[in-house]
Amino acid sequence: MEHEASFLSAFLGLVFVLGIIFLITYLFKRFGPAVMTGAVTFNKKSSITLLDAKNIDPKNRLVLIQCKNKEYLLLTGQSNTLIDTFEIEESNPSEEKENRHADN
Repeated sequence: MEHEASFLSAFLGLVFVLGIIFLITYLFKRFGPAVMTGAVTFNKKSSITLLDAKNIDPKNRLVLIQCKNKEYLLLTGQSNTLIDTFEIEESNPSEEKENRHADN
């Protein structure tokens, strides 16, 4: 009878520890490493937006970000180089439709 109780308590301890490991893994995947390290501030709108990212090779990536009224094309990886900066043109959707019809 004693062996059954010790086996049951060991099994429940294992289930408890595995449950905590899976819970921490889920929270880390759900909220990301930025929240865990405190890099994210809540209730504040960020002025930097990630628009697109493309892997070039295993070590380098092209990243297009927007900050205020400019877009930046960055090469991240070994070099961390700013490739180009673009001004964002403010246009309304009706002008874009007219330009498309004029091009056709």
